[in-house]
Amino acid sequence: MMHSMHLLFSVPKPFSHFIFHTHFLGFVLKSLILYFSHLLLIVSADQTEKCPPSFDCGILGQIQFPFTTTQQPHCGLLAIHGCQQHDPSANKTLQLGTSTTSTSYSVLKVEPRSIIIADDEQDRYLRNKSCKAFSKNVTLPHTSPLASFGIKYNITIYRCNHSLKPSLPNYFHNYSNCSSEYGIFYGLPNTLTSTGFQRPSSLAPCSAIQLPIEGSPSDDPFQFLTSNIVVEVHLSHECERCLHGKGQCLLDTNGEFYCTRERGNLAWKFGVGIGISGIVIIVLLIIWLRKPRCVFDFFSNPNPESASIYFGVPVFTYKDLVIATKSFDPSRELGEGGFGIVYYGKLRDGREVAVKRLYEHNYRRVEQFMNEIKILTRLRNKNLVSLYGCTSRDSRELLLVYEYISNGTVASHLQHHEPGNHGYLPWLIRMKVAIETATALAYLHASDIIHRDVKTSNILLDSTYCVKVADFGLSRLFPLDVTHVSTAPQGTPGYVDPEYHRCYQLTNKSDVYSFGVVLIELISSMPAIDLNRNKDEINLADLAIRKIHKNAIAELVDPSLGFESNGDVKTQITAVAELAFRCLQQNKELRPSMDEVLEALKIIESRKDEEPSSPSSADHDEVKLLMNMKLPPSPKAVTDKWKSHSTSPNFSDQ
Repeated sequence: MMHSMHLLFSVPKPFSHFIFHTHFLGFVLKSLILYFSHLLLIVSADQTEKCPPSFDCGILGQIQFPFTTTQQPHCGLLAIHGCQQHDPSANKTLQLGTSTTSTSYSVLKVEPRSIIIADDEQDRYLRNKSCKAFSKNVTLPHTSPLASFGIKYNITIYRCNHSLKPSLPNYFHNYSNCSSEYGIFYGLPNTLTSTGFQRPSSLAPCSAIQLPIEGSPSDDPFQFLTSNIVVEVHLSHECERCLHGKGQCLLDTNGEFYCTRERGNLAWKFGVGIGISGIVIIVLLIIWLRKPRCVFDFFSNPNPESASIYFGVPVFTYKDLVIATKSFDPSRELGEGGFGIVYYGKLRDGREVAVKRLYEHNYRRVEQFMNEIKILTRLRNKNLVSLYGCTSRDSRELLLVYEYISNGTVASHLQHHEPGNHGYLPWLIRMKVAIETATALAYLHASDIIHRDVKTSNILLDSTYCVKVADFGLSRLFPLDVTHVSTAPQGTPGYVDPEYHRCYQLTNKSDVYSFGVVLIELISSMPAIDLNRNKDEINLADLAIRKIHKNAIAELVDPSLGFESNGDVKTQITAVAELAFRCLQQNKELRPSMDEVLEALKIIESRKDEEPSSPSSADHDEVKLLMNMKLPPSPKAVTDKWKSHSTSPNFSDQ
């Protein structure tokens, strides 16, 4: 009986292979049919003429995707009017809105992924202090498979009935000069809220709108609201990859994304399609005819001496790093590092490592991931963190593997600023931190690299309190033949150069400003941004400039450092404060270079119980001159997380 059952349910081996191969060929044929169907869909959708890589737009220079001209609107997402006028200096405009109601904006500047426009009507409202400015809406294009749009540097304005008496945090402002019917409330720029836009519950009955700003909020909204709007275009990951491959991002008749790298006639498209199909068939047949083999993982060896090399660094497998971090155990989190969470790990060879895991797998994060690899592989300095390796860009997740720095960040140590607390840093160590950080930054600048995100949470300390500067995801290579790099502002609130914020021009003096904030943190033990401080002191740079300007350095200094009891400490802290004051100047031309900062710190460290002064009489005179100047506050708004197709948010889900 068992024998007959075996005969009934067993299939001869050659026949089973035949069945498998038949099914396999059927699968191939179905795939090819779907492929040709999709090809026909793309061909039918692609009736547009070939788009040039860039367009001449008069005084705006050469523009390229996602921007285009009104003569070829299919070649971009935002079409600029006036590019083809005979007068190159003629005004260029951008129409935003719906088909029934649209507004024309003057175009001031075009960046690769952002455009700066001006609302002339809003400008009149602001100059005349008209409350109509609080109702001026900006409607952006809707999100599509190609891109989403957002307004950088915006603040939420709440218009409430005068009878409403909301209970709000102390950093909120109230402007009541509009009318007897309603009052205006606003808090911090949306860029300072780590969780994005959130409406306080007490303002639920109020209407709200996001308006562009420049500078820091104050009691008078007309002082910081602006008619200049920075519209940022966030291309989808697929579109970014398409552009990187010299293609054009398009939508088919179903509104789905597709990429075409060459646009020609129908015969050309079918020729390419048939050619690709032939190659696919040949490859599949080769795979079909081959005997099964074990898959060999090309990147399986985590040992740097025998591992595969990628971008000049060893490549680790995702599996090995999962094991090293115990499946990214939350208890092993060391902190956040720019574009990812950092975990403690231990490799098979016993080395302790820090593994950075990307927050999300989109083009912007991948770009920062690759940027950090390229930067770190060309640098060798004892005060820069070492990169051990990474996963392949085709890995399930992108991971960076660094040397493990056991003593944490300077920021975490400054939180424990009471003597006797674990992690407390005495002044001698803080001075050492300042010098070694300046050494690392001076080395970067000499290597034509701008760090772009200098802050105490990116300064690590090893077991001997030696500095290791980390996190190069935002860093930029600085060409030798230019004075600045134009780029949309990025960085961390409280540390970003105010001139960079205004002009969108990156220089090595941007790092100098950020380092000035770090110096103030070292002498005060205060964070760069603290929402619990008074409104005009939320930004540490503003607070420091005000205190130093009034010769009230003692009010700024952490009392645990011995400023009042130790003459050497007082001398050094006073000199460091004055040096920080120079670094924090709004005008970058008034700031010293990083080499000059490093030299000044070395002189300060060598000075013993002398009369407090700057490193040289010339520098001291310059500081005194600067202290007599009235300085505007530095901006708090830096990186925008709020994105929408309209500046009037929908609160139905809140």
